[in-house]
Amino acid sequence: MMTERLFFNILKASLWGTRLDMPVEFDDWRSLMKLAKSQSVLGLVANVLLSNSELVQRIPVKMQQRLRNFIRSNVATHSVLNRTLVRVVMLMDHAGIQSVLLKGQGVARNYPMPELRQCGDIDLYVGIENYSKACSLIDTIASEKMPENGDSDKHYEAKVGEIVVEIHEYSEINPSAYYDAIYQIYSDEGLSTDLRVLDFSGVSVNTPSDTFNAFYIFNHLWQHFLTSGVGLRQFIDWMLFIHKHKDTIDERKLKCILDDMNLMMPWQVLGCILVNDLGLSMCDFPFYDLRYERKKGRILKMVLKEGNFGHDRAYYKGRKEQGYWTVKIRSFYYNLERYFQLLMIFPSHALRQFMNMLAIGFKAVWKDKLKTNKD
Repeated sequence: MMTERLFFNILKASLWGTRLDMPVEFDDWRSLMKLAKSQSVLGLVANVLLSNSELVQRIPVKMQQRLRNFIRSNVATHSVLNRTLVRVVMLMDHAGIQSVLLKGQGVARNYPMPELRQCGDIDLYVGIENYSKACSLIDTIASEKMPENGDSDKHYEAKVGEIVVEIHEYSEINPSAYYDAIYQIYSDEGLSTDLRVLDFSGVSVNTPSDTFNAFYIFNHLWQHFLTSGVGLRQFIDWMLFIHKHKDTIDERKLKCILDDMNLMMPWQVLGCILVNDLGLSMCDFPFYDLRYERKKGRILKMVLKEGNFGHDRAYYKGRKEQGYWTVKIRSFYYNLERYFQLLMIFPSHALRQFMNMLAIGFKAVWKDKLKTNKD
């Protein structure tokens, strides 16, 4: 319990510059770093500790070196990501294709030190009309094509150098046809008008409009939380974007999006973590509601236990050594157990997502069966 409490104090010190007091008796550095790693915020935690001349002396020397190596590696990866982003955007611009950067390096710009955000890949939205052309262009500079491209209806993946680049026809596809139709209207508008343009080494890179991006970053977090799990890095991405762009977010329009997508309550519940645990001012968070503070404890418990994108869940352990049906049965069991937890927090959303999971699961099994018979 002390480790978790200190973990959040360290995060707030990194994000907001608040005072950090570490009890003299604390020495469980291994558990602290394991927690930071599982939540994909190791850079933020490591930088605060290594920058404190008193605290750093209490950390084992070998661990200090590993933390310094991690930060150096993360900074170097950011540099490669930015160079790759510039290369790909220039390629698209030259071909007359407007691209919009989703999450990633655009979101990193909201951090006090962008290089401390744990790196991901590059996601570029190009829309339906330019999708095939953009994919063909990426192939001309790709070092490796990703094998799962044929099964994806969301994006095309390829490696450019060592960086994975995803080309998106849609920014997201909602499992519900009803809500997907609503989402695509807002997405089309948010990714074509009032774009925020960021400068990367003299190259203009489009990012979504501020109002849509506030929803989009949240929705990305929400969808991953519903399906597999999510880490605090995603909460911090969302929080820092809202904090930095609060004056340019149209709250009236944002409310319309949340109401139309039936996501106002999840927005308010998850927002309690930003305010109560990560240090965001209550005044900075749109539609904050005290009623939902009681729900956030269960969510935070799941987040800390499951790790980023659910990678710490028991479901993932030993999957490679198991047979096809064993994996499917275990997947169903663990997801069923997880949806029972979600039912206690978001009843209607969890039930709808569970039905979506069943439909997707049966579709995947049927597709695999047809493929096996064909082979």
